[in-house]
Amino acid sequence: MNPAIMNTTLAASLLLSLPTISQAATPQKWQLDLPKTQVDFQVAYFGNGMVEGQFHDMNGSIRYDAKNPTSTTINFTVKTDSIDAGGTLRNAFLRRKELLNTAQYPTMTFVSKKVSMINAKEANVTGNFTVLGQTKPLTVKVKLNNVQNDPATRQPVIKFKATGTINRYDYGVTAFPNLVGNDIPLEISGQLVAAN
Repeated sequence: MNPAIMNTTLAASLLLSLPTISQAATPQKWQLDLPKTQVDFQVAYFGNGMVEGQFHDMNGSIRYDAKNPTSTTINFTVKTDSIDAGGTLRNAFLRRKELLNTAQYPTMTFVSKKVSMINAKEANVTGNFTVLGQTKPLTVKVKLNNVQNDPATRQPVIKFKATGTINRYDYGVTAFPNLVGNDIPLEISGQLVAAN
């Protein structure tokens, strides 16, 4: 065979094999990278303003199987006392008995029950959300980005964002109707790393 043709054929074969090599090197199962995760919320305040905040203390797991995404499981716990809405007085107000009642109910949890794929990168995840001792169904939309390499660890990661809205009235929190909004958008963002 002509050496030029042989080299061209070899180069083409190597290029065609690259996706297979990449897929083989990419983990199929992923878990939550907790230090890179944050929980944000918004709440209407005084009718025309919007307060943004975070919960700083959380724990949980997301197990994602790229070959079978509908088997994904989410189990997430947030410490309600870790709320931070940008000021000591505001935080104390939100922790009070009539609102989050953090003294009596120190955690809120989400446990997934069903995953419905929207497309290859997005899904609606329905589960049980428990806050203030009451459990109600909640659906969040989860979006995954493409696999990237973390610049610090050089390991593959998948960034994600989960969004949903909670109506506080559904959980019996009806105090201060003219001061605090009813619907509270939540956003959990972070990244997944290869499962052990």
